[in-house]
Amino acid sequence: MSLKACIYDLDGVITDTAKYHYKSWKWVGGQLDYNLTEKQNQKLKGVGRKESLDKILKWSNSRISEADKQHLLHKKNQMYLEFIDTMNPDEVFEGFKNFNALAKGVGLKVAVGSSSKNAIRIIDKLDLVLAFHAIVDGGMTPNSKPEPDIFLLAAEKLQVSPENCLVIEDSQAGLTAAKKAGMKSVLFGQDKGLKGAQIQINSWLDADLEIFKKLY
Repeated sequence: MSLKACIYDLDGVITDTAKYHYKSWKWVGGQLDYNLTEKQNQKLKGVGRKESLDKILKWSNSRISEADKQHLLHKKNQMYLEFIDTMNPDEVFEGFKNFNALAKGVGLKVAVGSSSKNAIRIIDKLDLVLAFHAIVDGGMTPNSKPEPDIFLLAAEKLQVSPENCLVIEDSQAGLTAAKKAGMKSVLFGQDKGLKGAQIQINSWLDADLEIFKKLY
């Protein structure tokens, strides 16, 4: 077994869209007379849109019709799209482009595996469309993270066996999905207490491809 591919989450790993999600979900909470906290927003990381709304409804003890759910989801996404349409290449995390180029340079396949249905739109704004061999978003699979579908489809597109893929994630949902897919994972960022990753790095400046290879 050897490292043959890196699969990156997008939100919180390549760029910071959490702030835009928080503003949008906080608006949704307001429509339910509920104040969504930043700590709660962290629990929505890596979770699909519908599943995120279900969590907010549970936290707020709210019951609404299916039509109202669809309305809130539509408005939330519309608001979020307005935010991400202002994004630019300067919002790519420092060190990512260098790491990705190094990985490709030594023959590794690279892909994005994101729960976001807007992943391609964001990647386009960041001018990274040509940086990956494959892009999988939340609209391409029946199940979102923490189910493994997104990562398994990315491996299939890369034509690499799951056990030879390394996932870089910042959420518990993503780490759980990677484990279910039979992939090793790196926890990205400074969150503590998340389970399932083999190692953790604080930023791309800490990423060491040789260390990643030694996981196999």
